[in-house]
Order: sequence, then structure tokens, then C-alpha cells
Amino acid sequence: MPAITAISADQADRLFWLGRYVERVYSTLRVFNRALDRMLDQNGSDYVEFCRRLSISCPYDGPEDFVRRYLFDASNPDSIASSLSHAYDNAIVMRNFITTETMAYIQLALDSLEAGGAAESAFLETQRISDFLLAFWGSVDDRVASLERRDLLKTGKYAERLDLMLRLEMPEYRIDALAHRLLSHTRSIRPLLNESAVDALEAEAAAFNRPGAQPDRQKLLALVNKLH
Repeated sequence: MPAITAISADQADRLFWLGRYVERVYSTLRVFNRALDRMLDQNGSDYVEFCRRLSISCPYDGPEDFVRRYLFDASNPDSIASSLSHAYDNAIVMRNFITTETMAYIQLALDSLEAGGAAESAFLETQRISDFLLAFWGSVDDRVASLERRDLLKTGKYAERLDLMLRLEMPEYRIDALAHRLLSHTRSIRPLLNESAVDALEAEAAAFNRPGAQPDRQKLLALVNKLH
């Protein structure tokens, strides 16, 4: 394996978690927006199941309170606002490696979130946030020259997406494809990860190809959260 570009443990941690937090905002917003009308108009208690599946606390006083606090309350550690703030904090520290232009898309997403908090309807602003985060990933591909730094970001990204898919009980074929996609980004950075967790995840992914195999979702979830 070629020598890894000099990346400190702190830099590796920040890049990995930058990827996770950006993806956490993007993917949970997609799930949230699909469920929003149902939460408010059809089954007001759906947000309780949403929280249960994501293994987050549910201290809300109804669907409207959930929508407001889950999206905009930065003091709520499970909120979109909190995750996006954590992403920005990591991006600020790593701006010399990811470029200021790439970091700017997270700032734009934060600005949109702030605007959404004051808007009568938050839906359009959450769509803008998603667009800015997609632009962030496009900028990563275009502007981050180091393969290892890109792979740290994308290992975080796909670890977070796999975590969410497992919690939401997505179909096996989607879990299989995403696990292999995640692993493809670990090859250049294995020494910067928990290699025993990578090995175990590779073994689980290989088992998907056996006839009649069913993924052990709880084991996969534990391994994904031990990668770094």
C-alpha cells in the first residue's frame, strides 16, 4: 500500500466526523421531509416512531414542537441545527485541507437553516440546505487533492448513511450495496481506522453473497460505529 499522506489523528477524526455530520443532516432531512406532511396532517405521533428508529430522545410536546426543535434548536444535541453546527466547526478547522470554497457550502447551508427558522414554512429552506450539501460533496471531489482526505470524508459519509439505513430497516440489497461502497473508501486509509472493525465489516459484507444470507443488522450497526 502506498504511504499515506501525513494526516494526524486529530485531522483524521475531524475529516471523518465532518463527513458523518454533513451526511447526517442531508439524509435525515430527506427522511424528515418525506414524513413531514404525515406527521402534521395524518398521524401526529409519527415523530415518536421517527425518534425511536433513530435512537434519539423524544422530549417534544407534539408534532409542531418536534418540527421546530428538531430542525432549529441548536441546544438540542439531536437536532439538524446541532449536527450542521458540528459539521461547520470541523470544516473551519480543516479549511486549509478541504479549501475555503468547499467550507463555504456548509456556511450557506447554515444561513438557509437560520432563514428557515424565521420562515412561515421551513420546507423550501430545507431543500436549499440539501442542495448546498450536495454542492459540498461536488466541491470535495473537485478541490480536495488528497485521496486519503477524500476517503476519510467519504468513509464518514457512507458510515453515517449505512447507520441510518440500518436503523430505518431498509431492504437487504440496499444495505449490501452501501456496505461495499463504504468499504471501497477504507482501502487507502486503513491505518487511520479501527482495522479490526474494517476486517469484521468486510467479512459481514462478503457473507451477503451467500444464497439466502440475511445481514445481521445489529452487528453491522455496531461495526459501523466502531470504524473510527
